[in-house]
Amino acid sequence: MEYQIFGFLIGKDVRLDIDSRRLYRISSYGTERDFIFGTIIFSETMMQLFLYLLINARNKKVTKEELMKKIWEDNNLSASPQRLWQVLTALNIKLASLGLDENFIFNTKGQGYQVRHYDVIPLYCEKNRDVSAGLIYTS
Repeated sequence: MEYQIFGFLIGKDVRLDIDSRRLYRISSYGTERDFIFGTIIFSETMMQLFLYLLINARNKKVTKEELMKKIWEDNNLSASPQRLWQVLTALNIKLASLGLDENFIFNTKGQGYQVRHYDVIPLYCEKNRDVSAGLIYTS
């Protein structure tokens, strides 16, 4: 059986849905089970950047040159360090608005970018299967 990634679970209650380019948080607390819900919709470039970092920068640093090539140049977009900085800054602001660390993606000067969250789990489903009807597999 072949599987494809369709999203990520971040912590206990934040989920990224790749197809809809949405990141959302559903939290419950208290004895009455009050719910908190929040959602963010990403632009195509921001989604590609976030997804690339979740896949490639959880256990190692990714250089700005690699990000500019993979996200901008490989998609026939104009890359620049300034544009990368702008998108990363906006991305961290959006992530913080859902309660994630404001430095969820951090930069070690001269070394690269890395995801600063230890509880990021990829979610899989059977390839070419409607994810709303399928089981979720994690690694």
